Amino acid sequence: MYKSKKKSKKSKIIILIVILLALLAAFFIYRPYLFDKYGIAQKDKAIAFKINDDNKNDVPFCLHQEGIITSVNLFKNYMEQVNGSTFEYQSGIYNLNANMSYKELAQKLQHPDKTNLSVTIPEGKNAYQIAKIMEESGACSAKDFIAALSDDYDFDFLSSIDNADMRPYLLEGYLFPATYEIDEGTSAHDIVNMMLQAMGLRLDESFRAQCEQKNLSIDDVLTMASIIEKESGGTPAEMSKVSAVFWNRLHHPQAQNTPTLGSDPTVHYADLLESQGHSESIWKAYSTYSCTGLPTGPICSPSESAMQAALNPDSHEYYFFFSDKFEKFYYFETYEQFLQGRKEKGV
Repeated sequence: MYKSKKKSKKSKIIILIVILLALLAAFFIYRPYLFDKYGIAQKDKAIAFKINDDNKNDVPFCLHQEGIITSVNLFKNYMEQVNGSTFEYQSGIYNLNANMSYKELAQKLQHPDKTNLSVTIPEGKNAYQIAKIMEESGACSAKDFIAALSDDYDFDFLSSIDNADMRPYLLEGYLFPATYEIDEGTSAHDIVNMMLQAMGLRLDESFRAQCEQKNLSIDDVLTMASIIEKESGGTPAEMSKVSAVFWNRLHHPQAQNTPTLGSDPTVHYADLLESQGHSESIWKAYSTYSCTGLPTGPICSPSESAMQAALNPDSHEYYFFFSDKFEKFYYFETYEQFLQGRKEKGV
């Protein structure tokens, strides 16, 4: 009887030790997650965490990548419990720290410390239109944006502009059309610099080598690309054909009695400059019905497709073209064929 009680007591002690060891093991296993959740003994690591359209569906994973949280699933479950499964993160800049608890993180992630704007600049927009888009999006005022176009920027490709005094919008055609993530409070100068950086990525060694091989300046190519962009209606499939028409006219002005490029979009751009009060000598230098060769400079921001088409035109003998209401393009060698084609299509 005595031995039985002794064994029973010993068994209880063993069980207690096992339980304590299990609890201790569990503590050490789950300690990182518990400390992470409650912000205990975490390192002091501040970070400006950015949420945008590209990562707003993967915020917990991105927080883990930045070292702000330890467990993606634990944080995701916590956020769903606190905010519901339909909670959506707002784009912006959040000042976070790795020593924050989940509760503190959840509160901080309700409202950004800085608003992050996503601004899309479509292909074929001119500097005046881009300035209006910037103002309407809240990025900066149109006035500040236009003024920033005359600032100094450290990009070697801008040396291709050799007639700055004849350009109302100095950087017309050099503002690459794309979607930009712009932080609240970014200056107009920095926004323009951002767009020039994007253009610089496209004006790489290969692009410059092609320009040099064809004895063209970067400015020549961007100017032609801007005309192609507008004349093709932004249709990549037609760009190289349209490009060839204008290069044919430029290189052989007497071949089909086409002494000028005769591009309607350049006239529209000239009309815009005239309406803004620019001198006749300036706006006429953009109209390819009145000036020979290329206009003073680009008339809009061309797409990368238009830039490549300007460098790599099709090989054909067409000097005229038009498109119908279905945006189908027709090409002709002579002016008489062009007029007959328009008559047949009712254009």
